Amino acid sequence: MRDTNYINSYLQNMLTSNVPEATKSMILNLNDYGKRAIVNYHDPSSDFHKHADLKDNIFKFSDSAEDNTPLFHYTTVSSLNNILKSGYFRIKQAKSMNDPNEFRWASSLAISYLEKQKATYEEIDNFQKMVYNQPFHDSYIWSFSKNEDSETLFYVYGRQEGLALELGEKDLMHMLVSHNSHGKDSFDKFGLGDAYTFPLKVLYDAKEQEEYVAPLAQEWLDAYRGLKNDPDDIREILTCCSKNIALFNMAFKNSKLFHEEEFRFVSSKKNDGSILPELKIDNVNYINCEFVPECIRSVTISPTCSVEEQEITEMVRKYAPHAYIKKSDLPY
Repeated sequence: MRDTNYINSYLQNMLTSNVPEATKSMILNLNDYGKRAIVNYHDPSSDFHKHADLKDNIFKFSDSAEDNTPLFHYTTVSSLNNILKSGYFRIKQAKSMNDPNEFRWASSLAISYLEKQKATYEEIDNFQKMVYNQPFHDSYIWSFSKNEDSETLFYVYGRQEGLALELGEKDLMHMLVSHNSHGKDSFDKFGLGDAYTFPLKVLYDAKEQEEYVAPLAQEWLDAYRGLKNDPDDIREILTCCSKNIALFNMAFKNSKLFHEEEFRFVSSKKNDGSILPELKIDNVNYINCEFVPECIRSVTISPTCSVEEQEITEMVRKYAPHAYIKKSDLPY
């Protein structure tokens, strides 16, 4: 954190003759939390500024999908058969994923940081309300990996029927955008029920996660404690914190799950609570997306798959005749 001398010096340099006297007086009379929040927000060399530039963070964690990079989806023979026969792929809502911390991991790290900084119950409660009120509650995840031959993923998602489907990133993006935009050709035209779609690289590294979350949580706390009487500045800072924590929640996962090597597509639907799910099974919401079988480039069969290769080949060839069927190179 910046020391008091640095903060006061930076503020004096900020408050030039162009700044109204009333504004100068208000800022210089802020408590230490408020002064630090203002400086860290504006100072390009601060930890917060380095880790809270939303454009930089979107560039770091998202992907352009301009290239048709090979991506692999691990599933079962039965699931693939259902997808091919129906022509649809079910994409599960984020809050119903296997990991109970899905879309919450960065928030939990931030709350742990706030607790270490002796944040009050009221402060932590308001931080949680900020997270809860973000417009990404109706979000869905379609998971892939860039690893085409993962023993762990074959086991976790395939068991005795494990397969890895190879598809192209650009093809996948086109499928999702076509479905979720409902014919809209611009985000400006999106309304209730339409969903924004973006590919994300998942970050598992605990140290790097902390490098992003800690300065953001500290900035939120400083702003909350020091800028309550400065509505314009506190709104700007807290909005910046809110947007970044939303992105981090989408991109950060528990480091103990690093074996998943996940690359994901996130679809966030505009929903004020009035839009019903496209599909609901056992109280779980899904996007029911049209699937283009011709996009399957290859199917890799797990070494422990109990289904005969010939049966899998016949099933796939019926819908995706050009797909390459192969056995995994893994020994077991």
